[in-house]
Amino acid sequence: MLDYPVETIGINGKQYAVNRILTRNRNAWARLRDNVLTISIPSRWPEREKKRIGDELLRKAVSSIEKGKWTGEAVSKLRFSHGQRLSALGREFELVFVPSSRFRTRVVGDRIEVSVNDAHGEKNARASEAVKRSIIRTLMPNIRERVELLNALHFRSGIRNIMIRDNTSRWGSCSRNGSISLNLRLLFMPEGILDYVIVHELAHTKYRSHGPRFWALVERIMPDHKEKRRWLKENGWSYPKSGDVQQEAQQKALGRQILFQAEEPY
Repeated sequence: MLDYPVETIGINGKQYAVNRILTRNRNAWARLRDNVLTISIPSRWPEREKKRIGDELLRKAVSSIEKGKWTGEAVSKLRFSHGQRLSALGREFELVFVPSSRFRTRVVGDRIEVSVNDAHGEKNARASEAVKRSIIRTLMPNIRERVELLNALHFRSGIRNIMIRDNTSRWGSCSRNGSISLNLRLLFMPEGILDYVIVHELAHTKYRSHGPRFWALVERIMPDHKEKRRWLKENGWSYPKSGDVQQEAQQKALGRQILFQAEEPY
């Protein structure tokens, strides 16, 4: 149900419908699908903030569409293929899909073997899910240690649970009960970027919103957080990369962005 009259706006000779809606969500966001630009604003916000943030999201969206940075194409779930090599938290993984009538997965050192029912399994979604589970299971002790160390050094908050998910819109989240969720793609990025998202989520155990006190806390712990946020915005959705390409990107690091958010910025 629309909460405001539908607008029409021309960008690069193309017409887009602009729908502004009110929701019970905590965050404001803009999304582009099928030439329809949707601006979602929390209904509980003051009227002045609804207009200000809505106009700002629209301005950013239009600018990105004009520059060709935003097409509205959705980020897909991760898919893996036979022979692919991945760098994750300093380890190199080789993926081997073995033809078999019996589905099975095993990790031998840094080699992940998946028995699948076709020759190489490139189109086998079940094989990709098995790879994700294997990588998460293998690296979860490292992630848990990383989160607990940063928490002990800077926050001393109660952490209920730590999860890794193949999310296509958010880099992380922190629930009110202290459950931390991190995007699977972060495992393949430079470790400083992963640490930034962990710090960001742990800061939410102290401050739920992105107010001045929240950002002051993040900056005290990670003074270069703005550079890392910028890197994540520009490069994050292009991960994971393979082999030398990823190593070169890691050395330079201090996607395509399909979702603008006013209350959950990274």
